[in-house]
Amino acid sequence: MDLRDLLSVLRARWIVIVAATLVGGLLALGLSLLTTPTYESRVQFYVTVSAGDTAAAAYQGSLGAQQRVRSYAELVKSSEIAQEVVDTSGVDLSAGDVAGAANATADANTVLLAVAVTDTVPERALRVAEGYGVVLPAAINQLEIPDGGGPALAKLTVVNPAALPTSPVAPQTGQNVAIGLVLGLLAGIGIALLINTLDRRVKTKEQLEAIAGKPVVGSIPFRKNEDKEEGAEHIVPFREGHSPAAESFRRLRTNLQFLNVDNPPRVFVLTSSVATEGKSETAINLSLALAEAGNRVLLIEADLRRPLVVTYMSMPDKVGLTNILTGQADFADVVQETRHDGVDLLGCGPLPPNPSELLASEMARQLFDDLRRKYDFVIIDSPPLLPVTDGALLARITDGALLVVRSHRTTGDQVAQAVDNLEKADAALLGIVMVANRPSKKGSSGYYDSYYYSSKKS
Repeated sequence: MDLRDLLSVLRARWIVIVAATLVGGLLALGLSLLTTPTYESRVQFYVTVSAGDTAAAAYQGSLGAQQRVRSYAELVKSSEIAQEVVDTSGVDLSAGDVAGAANATADANTVLLAVAVTDTVPERALRVAEGYGVVLPAAINQLEIPDGGGPALAKLTVVNPAALPTSPVAPQTGQNVAIGLVLGLLAGIGIALLINTLDRRVKTKEQLEAIAGKPVVGSIPFRKNEDKEEGAEHIVPFREGHSPAAESFRRLRTNLQFLNVDNPPRVFVLTSSVATEGKSETAINLSLALAEAGNRVLLIEADLRRPLVVTYMSMPDKVGLTNILTGQADFADVVQETRHDGVDLLGCGPLPPNPSELLASEMARQLFDDLRRKYDFVIIDSPPLLPVTDGALLARITDGALLVVRSHRTTGDQVAQAVDNLEKADAALLGIVMVANRPSKKGSSGYYDSYYYSSKKS
């Protein structure tokens, strides 16, 4: 995945990323509001070591003071020191609580020692810090007295006495929310990439061609009314101007001539992997596009299980293909002229109990051979390939099949299985027709087609 693919994934999953970011920030805010505020009181000491009058002695005394500072910092956690602090300050805490609340810091390059005391009650933090200000110098003075007696070798002096804290040091709500937002953003990006990895739906033309091993010969744009609204008209108004949908079918019409320059397909099947991918609408509108170029076209409803073409074209379906295949009628008796110039329709007729056997019969083969001589193009709408074998059987006795795939709905596994079904039936896959399942975004060819044609009057 290159940078462009990554940005495309993030743009497609922006809602997940924004939601995760907001959740991270809200969680951090909630935890901050639920956390009891803590206050800090600090007392700072200065360490001095007795030394001689010479410069060398003073230098040695300074080094000794720096070394002692680190040792004194460890004494802050001493249980004996902590108990003395409790006795001195009079707080209602144990020695362990005082030792846990105190934290000493010593800079290796200075002779300063700081003791910070944190507590949920600011007055108690002050009293404990003041206790350390009294107890720690006395304890150090006692420890630094030589065995033979005399003045202490080092002493602690309070240089910054403890003060009553007025604002809590924790929680830092602003900082926590910022961290939560960043962590939420990273989590959202991770979730978006995970969803994209687990999402097996076909999204791009390149992805589809890699799976099917055949070129995409047509890309049908998203049409809100036709693709989403129940009972909407599924016929593209070719005579009303150069709409994006009309131009896409005209490009598909042109591309069919280049599938086999010497012998372009004239009798072929429109099928799909699964249902609701748009194969019937594609079959109808491709027929109209071919007729627009002056061709005589026959559209056959060969989906003998769930026929939709006759419904979309508002034509009767009492008689049709099954009557011919069972020897009950001749083609001339059941073919219907449509309201579209150059397009005839052969409906499905009565639905039989054995569609596969009828479509694979010798009668069906002879019928298609006869129709090849009567029409410039014969387009056959068949059932999906994965549920039943009808489409593969029809593709084997014709010039091949165009596989209709709806992007962002059909999975790559379904497309691969459909192609495999055609190969096992020894049927030719002519190409892929990709039907968009969502509006085009800025930057895509579909967007520019829509912008260009919508700006022109019919």
